[in-house]
Amino acid sequence: MRLRHTLLISALLLACAASAQGHNDTIRVMTFNLHAGHDASLEQIGQFIKQYQPDFVALQEVDQNTRRTNCLRQNNRDFITELAHYSGMQGLYGPTIKFSGGLYGIGLLTRHQFVDVHNIKLPHPVERMEQRGLLQGTFILADGDTITFACTHLEAFDSISRAAQVQFILDHFSSPTHPVILAGDFNASPADPVIGQLMDQWLDSTTGDFTFSVTEPTEKIDYILARPKQSWHTIDSQVIPLEMSDHYPVIATLVLTHN
Repeated sequence: MRLRHTLLISALLLACAASAQGHNDTIRVMTFNLHAGHDASLEQIGQFIKQYQPDFVALQEVDQNTRRTNCLRQNNRDFITELAHYSGMQGLYGPTIKFSGGLYGIGLLTRHQFVDVHNIKLPHPVERMEQRGLLQGTFILADGDTITFACTHLEAFDSISRAAQVQFILDHFSSPTHPVILAGDFNASPADPVIGQLMDQWLDSTTGDFTFSVTEPTEKIDYILARPKQSWHTIDSQVIPLEMSDHYPVIATLVLTHN
């Protein structure tokens, strides 16, 4: 209990310090790999998201009109449209491959107005591996500030591909026009060299708790990152022990400060 109180006091002091330095925005972010809807209905997932009232949600393994033989209840469903409806948010979709009669990819949910959105193909150096993507949008916050929010799902089974994708992300966001939040399933533990590369430039707003898999959690592979580091502070972060997927959802509250 003493530790919890200490953490809460530290978070409040940090928020006050940020406020004292100048204008700030508080942003709640979630990332959730849906396991293509194998473990819960879209209504259940959407209602869960709505409960936490995030500003942005990064979603991975998002189907559109697929016909999976092992996931019959989700066949011919437009995941992002239905999740937007059930959560009360706007949905944006970034398909990466054609799959099982439909599309498969990543998506965003947001409460904020978007100016533009880009579905970018990540490097694909090993042809037998899955094409991966970066779904990126420019958003106007309630007070008029502008940020970039992006979702990604990096290669799981080939380190060469994953390294190329991380290098692309580092180069792509090397001189961002706006503050950036990047969230998703990176398929890499904190010990993976590519995560070390990212941490040199990005603030990791997640805890060290494991996010995969829900049956026997042994890995942290889901992240919420922000840059530039000096402009962001993490107020709170948690891994939510929810069995609606093979991944646990992760949520963090960040403060963007303007000195």
